[in-house]
Amino acid sequence: MTRAIRNSRGFTLAELLIVCAILGFIMAALFTLQRQGQLAYLTGAARVEVQQNARLALDSMITDLRSALPVAGTTSQVIGTGNIDPNCASGPPPTNGGTYVQFTAQDGHTVRYQLTGTDLERVDNGVATVLVGGVQQFRIWCYDNTNVPNLSATAASIREIRIHIRTQTERGAQAGSPGDQHATVEARVRFRNI
Repeated sequence: MTRAIRNSRGFTLAELLIVCAILGFIMAALFTLQRQGQLAYLTGAARVEVQQNARLALDSMITDLRSALPVAGTTSQVIGTGNIDPNCASGPPPTNGGTYVQFTAQDGHTVRYQLTGTDLERVDNGVATVLVGGVQQFRIWCYDNTNVPNLSATAASIREIRIHIRTQTERGAQAGSPGDQHATVEARVRFRNI
């Protein structure tokens, strides 16, 4: 009986320490891989959010502006006097630019797009609806009807508008974190009903 106990051999302390070290390296590599995947997902999700918000706002504005009706009593003017920020002609993009525009929509309602805080609002007959939140910058530039586009704040001569929207995630994110994403979209809209 004593001979059987003496012959059974176990693991030495050195062998156990080596196995623990190898398992530790494998677990650290798996954790790092999983963490990188999670950061990539968070970054991608935040990027999609800001791009969708910016695109949604821009598409809504383009649709409304393209179908805007002429000012009552005219056939060649969509923007009424005082219905656009005069800064829309104060400097070429990306400097300055106006911050609101108002016009008559296809249904006859007065529609105004404006930035209130970080919310881009669509005001339809005095009722404000938040189009998207997390807007950092909303700018409009007005162009006249010459062959070479010239900036013009004269309402009667505005034929085209350039829109610039810069968004960030609606829920604030710490700078440099995966959720700290930004998107910028721009478009030029030519009025169709004049």
